[in-house]
Amino acid sequence: MKLISDIIELLSSDTPSLNNALFKTKVLLYKLGEKNLLHWVNSELNGYGGIENLPEYRVLTVSILGDISNGAYRYSSQPLLIAHLGKQLRKRLETTYLTQSIAVLESYAKDESGLRIQIPPEFYPALSKGYLGGYHVENAWGVNFAGSMLQAINEVRSRLLDFVLELSEKIPGELNEDRMKEKSQEIGTSDLFRNAVFGDNATVVIGNSNIQNIKNTVHKKDFVALAAELKKHSVTEEDITALQVAITSDEGAPDLTENKFGPKVRKWIVGMLTKATDTAWSIEIGIAANLLTEALKAYYGF
Repeated sequence: MKLISDIIELLSSDTPSLNNALFKTKVLLYKLGEKNLLHWVNSELNGYGGIENLPEYRVLTVSILGDISNGAYRYSSQPLLIAHLGKQLRKRLETTYLTQSIAVLESYAKDESGLRIQIPPEFYPALSKGYLGGYHVENAWGVNFAGSMLQAINEVRSRLLDFVLELSEKIPGELNEDRMKEKSQEIGTSDLFRNAVFGDNATVVIGNSNIQNIKNTVHKKDFVALAAELKKHSVTEEDITALQVAITSDEGAPDLTENKFGPKVRKWIVGMLTKATDTAWSIEIGIAANLLTEALKAYYGF
């Protein structure tokens, strides 16, 4: 398929264009009818709105440098003492979160030597407590370790390449739009994407920009993990037991062979959404629908 080949070429060339590859991946997912997978692609293209669902490869450790002086002597761009700080404060100062778009990260990676993460002045008194002789911190900033920005970019490139390479083996030749969507369902594009981008059985982000994101840690056919995920979102023991009964009752249902929930599970979902509507279950209806369907899809391996 030409679009897939184009993405592979962009990602594997000597001068890869990750930004263009992500744009083409966005088009590809639309053509495959997999718009539910766009959250990660859009976040990489546009930047992340916050740090809550930031992938691990976008969380970096930095070195703390600064200028110190005692009035008579001054030392510039020195590694600052931080061992005396509390664990939480030290972690806060040594951690930076890359929420910017991939295009911005690519521009940063061209010259990481000039990148500085300024530390607010309110932290200077705490940093100054590590010094004797009247020295105090006048200025402080964080510096990324060499190559760390490039490593974050390579993580995105590698994960995206894994996905499209897997896809290229399963979607040979050119297909019309309707057949592409059918083929996507047949080969389980959703699972291919999640496994390549987030790792098999890893914590993944589901949802979209219009709905609060939910983390899903459910593994295929692992009801204990499914129950634990539902408990995190205030689903009662009684409702979880009812779901287990519904899953057992649906074993062998024809719907399951078509990657659809069985009749008992569908009925259970409707009941839970009703509870969300009348506030018997304290969760927004849109979030509830996303949570239940994605958790159950992960359980069934759809």
